[in-house]
Amino acid sequence: MPWRAAARADFRQSFDTGNESQPYVGAELLSLCQTAMEDGRLSARELQSLRTLREGRMRDQLAELPYIGQILDQILHTGQVMPGQLRTLQQTLEPCLPAELTRRRAKLRVVDPDWQPGEVEDTGDRLRNEVLASARFTVAGCLSDRHASTIRRHARAGQPVLLVREPDDANPHAIRVCTASGKPIGFVPAQHAKRLAPLLDRGARYRAHLTHVLAGEVAPVLLVQAYLYAADAELGAATASTRKMTRSRLAGAVWLLRLVVGLAIAAAVAFVLKP
Repeated sequence: MPWRAAARADFRQSFDTGNESQPYVGAELLSLCQTAMEDGRLSARELQSLRTLREGRMRDQLAELPYIGQILDQILHTGQVMPGQLRTLQQTLEPCLPAELTRRRAKLRVVDPDWQPGEVEDTGDRLRNEVLASARFTVAGCLSDRHASTIRRHARAGQPVLLVREPDDANPHAIRVCTASGKPIGFVPAQHAKRLAPLLDRGARYRAHLTHVLAGEVAPVLLVQAYLYAADAELGAATASTRKMTRSRLAGAVWLLRLVVGLAIAAAVAFVLKP
């Protein structure tokens, strides 16, 4: 639409202030509008942070773009982000985002959405390591105390992440994003989780890593690149799809091993000393 192209141009010009930190305001805005809930609901903290941006650092820019301001006001009023609203914000904000956030847009590509475990093409030459789906997304739910603390201490660009299904969550497609050691840092946004979750449930393997980590003044911005493969794919030892043992489980295994060794030694000593 012509108005949309004009809005993007106006928005880019409104951010051309010589302040290098300005583009990250748009990145933070998009991060806050990501939600793991199917109905688009945002948490109270996310809404408060969004209001802080709306009425603070973005106030002057949004005054020149009443349509975008109206969308944000609707989100703040309903507490929900609808798919159409999110798409409009993404398309309008894209020109003013940092280059690293626009190099490859966060889109989901599903090669074979109907894939089933053990499925083989009629030709019999299906490649085991063929990518079933790929996605690049901004992590949702980063503002909770638990997630924010882990992000500050452990989230670094280039590090692998785990995609852990949460079947008991209110969203049946919920996928938690965790560090390689299992510490949660957020969720896959609902629009991506809806397509990725069925593949994970069918046993698909994956590689996923953080491509960018921006601290932000109001909200952190975490970008993840993920590739999903068939269950029989050979990804090597570096893949994040094999979850590491947690410290508690590892400690339990070590304790059990020590107990078994101790009992074996005691039995051997008793046998030797037996009259």
